[in-house]
Amino acid sequence: MKKYSLFLVCAVLGLFLTGCASVSSTAIFYQPTTSNFYPPKDKNAVIPILYAAPTRPYAEIGRFAFQSGFGYGFMLRAVEYNAQRAGADAVIIKDSKSWAVPSYYTVPAVYGWVPVGGYYGGGCGRGGWYAGGAVPIAYPGYTGVSYDTFSGIDARMIIYK
Repeated sequence: MKKYSLFLVCAVLGLFLTGCASVSSTAIFYQPTTSNFYPPKDKNAVIPILYAAPTRPYAEIGRFAFQSGFGYGFMLRAVEYNAQRAGADAVIIKDSKSWAVPSYYTVPAVYGWVPVGGYYGGGCGRGGWYAGGAVPIAYPGYTGVSYDTFSGIDARMIIYK
């Protein structure tokens, strides 16, 4: 029974953690810029992501802008997901940035004991093992810095005329 409950807790925790990083959770960052409704694209539809305006005529149907610590790949998957939901034919990336934020940490000093002992030799078979006890040892603490990287994106969903 105890193994089953541990498995259940791990499974629920795993679902919760993967739900936090789901592209579907980014839907709240999409804002339509028109009152027209466009049917959603198939979830397997490939939506082109452009970094400049296309040469053919288009109309903007929505804006998708948000920031995340999950990396640029996650951002692009979120853009494609929201474009499919909005029924967009393509996406124009207006701006994208990445930045790092320092995160300081401290590792405290640790004190412990190292056992000592060994073999002593003696003449005529008088050698043997002895336990000498333990010697105190200190591992000094330290402070360091790590960096958390964040990405932000501003994208426009478009349809071709």
